[in-house]
Amino acid sequence: MIGPILYLPCFDFHPHRQRPQHLLYQLSLLGFDVIYCNVTQNKEQPFVRLNDRFVICQDIEAIPRQRYIMWVSHGPYLDELHRFDRSMLITDIADASVGPFSVFAPWHERKIKEADLVLCASQPLFEEAKSLSEYAMLVRNGAETECFTPASNKNGPPLHKEQEAAFLAGSTAPVIGFWGAVADWLDFELIGYLAEIRPYYLFVFIGTISCTIPDALTRLPNIRWLGDQEYEALPAFARQFDAAIIPFIKNDLTEHANPIKMYEYLAAGLPVVSTDLAEIRPYSDVVRVVPAGDKAAFERQLDEALLSDRSDAHIASRQQTASSESWKQRAHVVAETIRKRSFIER
Repeated sequence: MIGPILYLPCFDFHPHRQRPQHLLYQLSLLGFDVIYCNVTQNKEQPFVRLNDRFVICQDIEAIPRQRYIMWVSHGPYLDELHRFDRSMLITDIADASVGPFSVFAPWHERKIKEADLVLCASQPLFEEAKSLSEYAMLVRNGAETECFTPASNKNGPPLHKEQEAAFLAGSTAPVIGFWGAVADWLDFELIGYLAEIRPYYLFVFIGTISCTIPDALTRLPNIRWLGDQEYEALPAFARQFDAAIIPFIKNDLTEHANPIKMYEYLAAGLPVVSTDLAEIRPYSDVVRVVPAGDKAAFERQLDEALLSDRSDAHIASRQQTASSESWKQRAHVVAETIRKRSFIER
């Protein structure tokens, strides 16, 4: 019998769903017991059960003493693993340890060399990891396709928080949407250019703001910075959008990134325009990819996406791509590998 998976505190399960939450929840649906530890602790309610096999732990001291598959995405926890009885160590590498994540560089190689299984979110991350470990595997990000697909039906049943989304992001003008971290890897120069040259487009940004937004962009009337919104409300916002963008700068961090938002945009059926990045380029049949720094080209592609990419056939093509890139499918691959490794270890 394979022991339960224990994920030590890195992100609260709610409200922001990131890679660990998606993969681990899907693994619970495939028969794995999972204890997901929140950063926010609540000793009065130490455990919250989401299904028969997935439990959120809110009191790390209440974790049962038993043998675990340890799942680590936060490098410093490698120094704490001696406190736990483990049958396997799985490490998950979602980003390069550069730029704002360089603080985690001291643990990066250890995450690869000490693990029994190394999950890599992008091809560049995988290429680096496989040179250090025979147990590295490529597991890209994905989407909860069943969650986002209803957004493409503008006249469908109301979605969670749709009235609020319509109030915050609805417009008779074309609405260009973005969700994800509002951080230094956004190309604010490009965003400002687009907003100024297309004043009749409304640009809506959803997500945690972790950097200083240029003052000029906070004053433009056709840009809305909405901050955090519930994950479950994103499909309602997607229903307000006419297109979605990934306006990243191109650097070592973004060239190693595999943006979850791309899969979610596609699952929602939205036309997508993105900076040319290594992990987006393979999807150029369903995403308009623009050379980094070419603001005029991004503008032209955005205009063209609004004019040409919103037919039923285009929507179906994007959603078909997303359906083959779901978190469920990613988890199936991981589950099979864990079971094989566990059998070999026995």
